Amino acid sequence: MLLAWLLLGSTGARSTDAEAPLQITRFDANATDIIIDGRLSEAVWDTLPFYGKLVVVEPDTLADTPDSTQLRLFYTDEGMYVGIWNEQDPDTLISRLSSRDEFLTRDDVSLTLDTSGQGLYAYWFGISLSGSVIDGTVVPERNFSRRWDGPWHGAAAQLDDGWSAEMFLPWSMMTMPEVTSGKRLMGMYVSREVAHLNERWGWPALPRSKGLFMSQLQGIELEDVSPAQQFTFYPFAATTYDNTTNADSYKAGFDVFWRPATNLQLTATVNPDFGNVESDNVVVNLTSFETFFSEKRAFFLEGQEIFVTSPRSLDSFSSISPTTTLVNTRRIGSPPIDPQVDGFAMSNLQRNQPTELDGAAKVTGQRGRLRYGFLAATEDDTKLEGTIPSADDESVLEPLDYIQNGRDFGVARFLYEDTSTGARRSIGWMTTLVAHPVADAVVHGADGHYLSRNGRWAADAQLIRSDVDDTTGSGGFVDFTYTPQQGRKHELQFDYFDDDLDINDFGFLRRNDARGFRYAYQRSDSGRENLKSLLSKVWIAQEYNGDGKLVRSGIHSFQERLLNNNHLLFFELDYLPETWDDRNSGSGGIYKIDDQWQYGVQWRNSRADKLNVRLTFRDSQESLGGNDRQYEARFTWRPVDRFSMDLRFKYNARDGWLINSGGSDLTTYEAEVWRPQLELDYFFSARQQFRIAVQWAGIKAFEQRRWQIPAGGGRPVLDARAPTSSRDFSISRISFQARYRWEIAPLSDLFVVYTRGSNVPSDPRRGFEDLLSSAWTDAAVDVLVVKLRYRLGS
Repeated sequence: MLLAWLLLGSTGARSTDAEAPLQITRFDANATDIIIDGRLSEAVWDTLPFYGKLVVVEPDTLADTPDSTQLRLFYTDEGMYVGIWNEQDPDTLISRLSSRDEFLTRDDVSLTLDTSGQGLYAYWFGISLSGSVIDGTVVPERNFSRRWDGPWHGAAAQLDDGWSAEMFLPWSMMTMPEVTSGKRLMGMYVSREVAHLNERWGWPALPRSKGLFMSQLQGIELEDVSPAQQFTFYPFAATTYDNTTNADSYKAGFDVFWRPATNLQLTATVNPDFGNVESDNVVVNLTSFETFFSEKRAFFLEGQEIFVTSPRSLDSFSSISPTTTLVNTRRIGSPPIDPQVDGFAMSNLQRNQPTELDGAAKVTGQRGRLRYGFLAATEDDTKLEGTIPSADDESVLEPLDYIQNGRDFGVARFLYEDTSTGARRSIGWMTTLVAHPVADAVVHGADGHYLSRNGRWAADAQLIRSDVDDTTGSGGFVDFTYTPQQGRKHELQFDYFDDDLDINDFGFLRRNDARGFRYAYQRSDSGRENLKSLLSKVWIAQEYNGDGKLVRSGIHSFQERLLNNNHLLFFELDYLPETWDDRNSGSGGIYKIDDQWQYGVQWRNSRADKLNVRLTFRDSQESLGGNDRQYEARFTWRPVDRFSMDLRFKYNARDGWLINSGGSDLTTYEAEVWRPQLELDYFFSARQQFRIAVQWAGIKAFEQRRWQIPAGGGRPVLDARAPTSSRDFSISRISFQARYRWEIAPLSDLFVVYTRGSNVPSDPRRGFEDLLSSAWTDAAVDVLVVKLRYRLGS
């Protein structure tokens, strides 16, 4: 009934708040001689009209801008050319180099292009004054993602009266629907960041505080845009030297991208290399809830937007709901399944090694209002080295090499979308499969989406059913958003997941056996006399398990104040009522945790300053009494545009830290936690970068009290048994990476990467300095990788 309602919602025509479609100038490919150098010096630019009356969209005053921005466009059979002139006092320009897809406060411009022409999917392209590029995709209504890189060209140049930028966007890299006539309609949005003002300007006037974005992009009309077939071949070669084993390894393979038509793309990878050229953050997670890691591998990022079934599929820090997705491609190539062999033991390094892939293939396309995607991947078998008790004497451990079978992954996705009435209505289906000799996992999902014509109402829903090893489970959620006016937003979400639902073989779900709701109200104001902008948000959450126990609850609030001098003040206050914990003890029972208060404050100066400082303090009550006080200082120094240093210190002083010690045993600890992080970047040019990144997590925890979960559940009681051993522990983990990257051409790179990491055995008697030293000297990972990937094709 819900999905039917989403499809049969209100009627009306497509919103027309934006201006009428613009007729973009077309040239033959040989009629222009454009060199993408950012200078707009070719004569063709002077013959074109300029578009766009930008207004201030961040903060959302929609005021006229003090400086002019002129956008010029034309296109050929091969692609679109974009030229942007930005008036500005040269003394106020801020130019900062960065790696691709990195957000910084600096002067930049970006163009969003809806190639569907119906607000269904779009690409965005940005370039900064320094020449660094950023790009990605957009799905309705304003879900931006950087998880896509395109082979386009861009450059920027500083001028006496400001700066200018040029882009060439090949049609062949973008998905487009078939058109029956020669005319093709697209949508467009241009924005400009003015760093010294800490403002973003945009046209059309679509601030983030407004309910609509893609549905109201400026229409543009083009004639006879029908790109020729695209075939791209990405061969690669990599060599790895492992210093821990003194062994070399070599690998070669290739990716293939073929677009036989504008609405169809086929991709494949053979013997892919997913070598470690970009490391994840160091995470210490001592709970039973899994940490979500975003995908970083190029093959799986290409065309990934079709597998986004709701805003919950995106890892967004602003969301009030945890990430929920049926397709988490980080599962492909993840550590192998633990062997089903009694007594088999192996090291954490063996258990957590990545799985090599034999290959993968993907098909994405569109036919009329139906979009579809298919993905298949197969893993290689993995050799696990461990030990097993001897058959003659169980006290004697014998070595055993176990060959674990790889998994086969498959996804089928269909999405039917309709915008003919002005509202956006869509319904989709997804099936995922993970095949393995131990067990097969099949998940089905049906999703529906609705956005009203005026953008005030939006709804997203998904129904899910899983079948894992002959155990079936079901669940679903529905999310409503109401935006009555600019700067005001209500969110209401409902969840139901039964205790047999299991999507985590391929997807990601924080927990099953959950029924709950969340409500949030957000208000933003700008242009106040003493404030540049004010953002306030309050939300409540209630979640119960299948037995009716309250397992998650809270009243949360924060306020963010941006002062006129671009300094920022942030305040947070949360109250968590008494709840039950039915996860962290495993099978040891369910227990109550006390109600808790949390508060935090943060200050930072202007991000445009060469030295940016951010100071944070947060105080949280622990589950059974005590406090967790967190102090954080971050210093970002950019004395010149080619160099940056980002230094962070995080320190926690914990009193009463509650950790499960196995079964029904719990322990509270007094602990210190250090998490420093340093990143150094030097850019020889916009395409050549040397980076050093190091993270360390150091913990020393000393037990205070031991607790027992009472039979039948309740608040833990003190354990009267005499201890037979100490539960004190320490953790010391380091991740170090030195990386040189040379972007030889768009999507063609040479990497030279040195990675070192460790996980030091527990010894709380040692000082932090000693733990840090051992983390560096006792490396579990110590490898040098040289990798070349080059793009060949149209």
